[in-house]
Amino acid sequence: MFMSLSASVSRHGCLSKEYICCRVCLWFLVMEEKLKPSVKSEGDGGAARKVRGKHVAFMMVVGLTSILQGTVTKGWTAVLPKMQDDPHSFVKTDDDVAWLVSMTSIVGIFASLATGPLVEWVGPCLVLAIVMGVSTALWLLMVFPPHKVVFFVARAGLAACVYAVSTVSLPLLAEMSPNKVRGAVATLSEIGGSTGVLYGYLVAFLFPWKIATALCTLTAALLFLPMWFVPESPYWLVRRGRLDDAKASLQRLMGSTPEVEEELAAITRRPTATQTSLLQQFTELRKGQNLRPVVLVLSFFVLRELGGRSCIMMYTVYIFRDAGVELDAFTCTVLVGAARLVCTCVTAGILDHVGRRPLLISTAVVAAVSQSVCGLFLFLQVPGASLVPLVAVLVYIAAYGTGVGPIPWVYVGELVPSPVRSLGASIITACDAFVVFSINLAFLKIIATIGLATTFSVFAALNFLIAVLVCLWIPETRGVPLQELDDVFSLKKRPSQTSQHKPAEATETSLNNP
Repeated sequence: MFMSLSASVSRHGCLSKEYICCRVCLWFLVMEEKLKPSVKSEGDGGAARKVRGKHVAFMMVVGLTSILQGTVTKGWTAVLPKMQDDPHSFVKTDDDVAWLVSMTSIVGIFASLATGPLVEWVGPCLVLAIVMGVSTALWLLMVFPPHKVVFFVARAGLAACVYAVSTVSLPLLAEMSPNKVRGAVATLSEIGGSTGVLYGYLVAFLFPWKIATALCTLTAALLFLPMWFVPESPYWLVRRGRLDDAKASLQRLMGSTPEVEEELAAITRRPTATQTSLLQQFTELRKGQNLRPVVLVLSFFVLRELGGRSCIMMYTVYIFRDAGVELDAFTCTVLVGAARLVCTCVTAGILDHVGRRPLLISTAVVAAVSQSVCGLFLFLQVPGASLVPLVAVLVYIAAYGTGVGPIPWVYVGELVPSPVRSLGASIITACDAFVVFSINLAFLKIIATIGLATTFSVFAALNFLIAVLVCLWIPETRGVPLQELDDVFSLKKRPSQTSQHKPAEATETSLNNP
């Protein structure tokens, strides 16, 4: 698909609307085929069983709530140049643009920290359902704002909603997923985010900013009702002491099978299964086996953001204009969104076969090399090579979409232990939001001061550090049950060798080489 997109651009100089829409629909059909009920999973007892159609549908609804996150934080920002050109809009200066881009992150810091306690109080599925309804109203408010302050407040409200989605969806997907396909299911969230980014880029490319913003309302409105039918997390229900409800939830997911009793027993036998209060989670977080994975997963997010992820996604039009790329900047932006979605879909198909560690290491290195090449060509200003920055950025986006983007989110659901999963996810998302806010607010000033070439060189070095971090300290988690992963960073325990031989061996090797 990526090559055919490039060929279409070479022939026509732009992307046809029909071509883009057909390709996006084709990829949705491919992903639906990958997640059909024919996928098999192995329970703790090793017996193969099929994933029910309802189970797949519920997981897809939860994963696709991240479409809202991708559209709000990155996709919609592509309309900002058009808003600056419109004398009747509220966006006039570069400072307005910088605040609209970066304010999502500063709001997200507080929203993420508040989401953890809220989830423990009302439940993750209910939180997601409420967020979808509130987001629909806020999108409409941005289309018809009576005042500039109202426009900015609505944008801030949407930011709070999407960070609530980011905090809730990945742990919830991990808890809903069978072990054998947990990696593929976890990438649904990243696929949703990538789809949201591409959707925002497309509507910004095809329509005036008011119509584009109105169409973004669909990213929340279409998922509002389906979220009310998703069964609540059995892990949360057990923590609340509602064992009958937890069993009913598992039956809605898995059907009336013997595996339901086995899964419920595995959840309830954890010593911390009934912990619910924030104070109890803080107490658990002080333990090394719980703190270490939270810090390591957080490190991925910090290095990824400092490595230019959000800047490249949110300032695509400005970057390509500054780099002097000959193609229309909006066309380049759509190519970026398409490349990310395609590669994220590829990840969903291979992650549970290749494993997390090799995929993350290789894509982090590719990301670093592509950014180095981009920085070098921008520095040398080679005549006739104006398309090199575009190709380099597309290679980076491909690496990001394949590993650097989705795998850290998979680790939020897998490596953050269940005793601190809500709190840990909140802390990780809040710190990530703070870094995104800081770098996005300063990005235009940074490239004005040190230049785009130097900026990309620094990005490359930080992405290479991700590969180093994984090599030194991160175990393989493919196929290992969540109950065993809770102990993976304990100095006294190791995951059993019986679930998945290769992942267990990788885990043992990683832990013995800190």
